Amino acid sequence: MQVEYSRDELGFATILGKILEEKLRDGKKEEIARRINGSVTVECRDLKMSATITFKGDRVVVENGSGGKYLISADLQTLNGLTFGKIGLLGTVKLVIKGRLKIKGMTFAMKFRKLLG
Repeated sequence: MQVEYSRDELGFATILGKILEEKLRDGKKEEIARRINGSVTVECRDLKMSATITFKGDRVVVENGSGGKYLISADLQTLNGLTFGKIGLLGTVKLVIKGRLKIKGMTFAMKFRKLLG
């Protein structure tokens, strides 16, 4: 599975794309990605940056900006913890309750978390 960039993307989209490329080298993670359908905007609130990741079967497209149907919004430290598996399910729930993590589309977010975890 290939991660594609909609244009010559730099910045936050590139960072997320590179993380996805690394995760998708694992066959199990690639299978999870194939079963995800839709787009999510990942927003880093403290850096005021966002990127949209769109899953379309065998394709993953990453672009700067917001435009996804679903949303994951947090500060950089929280996004980093979620991305690299440092925050488990209970920690995720606590972050949502405290308002440090905002999620629109919980079912989609849980599939996305499995891909990144």
